[in-house]
Amino acid sequence: MKKHILLLAILLTAGIGFSANAQGAKPKLKKETIDAKPVSSTDPKVESLQRPVNDKNKPAPPSTSRGDVYGADYSDVVVDNWTGYYIDIYVNGNYRGTVSPYDKRVTWAIPGTNTLYAKAVFNDGSYLYWGPKVTATGYSYTWKLNP
Repeated sequence: MKKHILLLAILLTAGIGFSANAQGAKPKLKKETIDAKPVSSTDPKVESLQRPVNDKNKPAPPSTSRGDVYGADYSDVVVDNWTGYYIDIYVNGNYRGTVSPYDKRVTWAIPGTNTLYAKAVFNDGSYLYWGPKVTATGYSYTWKLNP
């Protein structure tokens, strides 16, 4: 009888430990590396991409983070800048940030498919761009921007 109680106690302890680990585990994202070269010709879709302008009269929004809003239904995008340019990143036409020369930055894309563009604007008004690259939910992308 003592053996049965001891065995039951061991099984219950193992079961509780297993269920605690299973609840905390996040699904593993598939990984994909995107190798991209710049394009110097004009494109109307890229031409319209602009960084937002700050309005001095508008108060700053409250600080928020993505948190776990989408759970597993998002894609991380690591933008790996191998150029000497400051490059603006856009997801679905929305500005997401600037990557410094020879630096990396992580951004994210919402559930579903998303279109990525990267744009380096020069002081003479010309620009180079990378994209469009369409991403899908459930992947962790590394987007390598080559010179």
